[in-house]
Amino acid sequence: MAPQLGEGVPEFRYREVLACASAVSFVSILLPIWVWLPKDLGRQLGLIAFLPFYLPYAFIPLRLYGQRLRSGLTLAITMGGALVVPGVYLVRFAITWDRRWLVLGNLTVALLMQLVLIIVGVKAYIRLPRLLRTGLRVLAGPAYGFTLFTSFLCFYSPVPRYITANEGWAMRYLSAAATSAFLDALQKHSNSYPMAIAGWAPVPNPRCAMDDPWVIPPGNPTDGYFFEYTGNPPSTTVEGCTRFQSFTMTARPVVFGRTGIRSFLIDSSVGPGIHFTSENRPARTTDPKDYVRHVPQ
Repeated sequence: MAPQLGEGVPEFRYREVLACASAVSFVSILLPIWVWLPKDLGRQLGLIAFLPFYLPYAFIPLRLYGQRLRSGLTLAITMGGALVVPGVYLVRFAITWDRRWLVLGNLTVALLMQLVLIIVGVKAYIRLPRLLRTGLRVLAGPAYGFTLFTSFLCFYSPVPRYITANEGWAMRYLSAAATSAFLDALQKHSNSYPMAIAGWAPVPNPRCAMDDPWVIPPGNPTDGYFFEYTGNPPSTTVEGCTRFQSFTMTARPVVFGRTGIRSFLIDSSVGPGIHFTSENRPARTTDPKDYVRHVPQ
């Protein structure tokens, strides 16, 4: 006979509530993972990597209806406590970036189920008789929950992966272009900078634009960022070409909030570093700098 749960309160079906909450959590977590996993990386491998986050929900009913009642309650409380905060983060992420009803709905349901697991699991657990000798087994559940929670925080990003990739590429591209401009001015033109960079914008006189094989023109601009180069006065005329004593380079998202959320600026007159802003405007020299991908002096 299976262990009784909630003696004295027969109308309150703890097992049924916890089993249903576990099953709903399993499905509601699995569906967003399947939708979000990129096909090019292999969804099967992704599902295997996320097994610790959804598979334990399948074991909760097995333990509750078997001879491991206390273990089932502990696992229910562990999973609910470990994933309730990540659930809040993911719901907020879906509201900000995804907004598909399938994803947002499943994440919301999953979050509510974590609260059910915690509340009902704790209420049922306190009705069990106390065990005097539990040893280190009592720490297994909290340790597993802590591992899941910290793993989520380590890998979670509030910004979608493709936006982060776009921004990283834009910064690297600006840095490479600035480096080429510095070398071009230092080695060939007595520290004066060109009027334009070939491939960035139409130039009346292509001979006056810097044409460097290391500065590859951007691909389809709708994929991420568009770039601009401007020479800053004072200027001089050398061999029929206007050259400048400093320059600015900018990168802005093609569609703010969709292809990028930061704009970048390099100004050779204010020293190394890439200025950035998360506001929907061009970056300025008064904005903070990112020194990770700095511009050589």
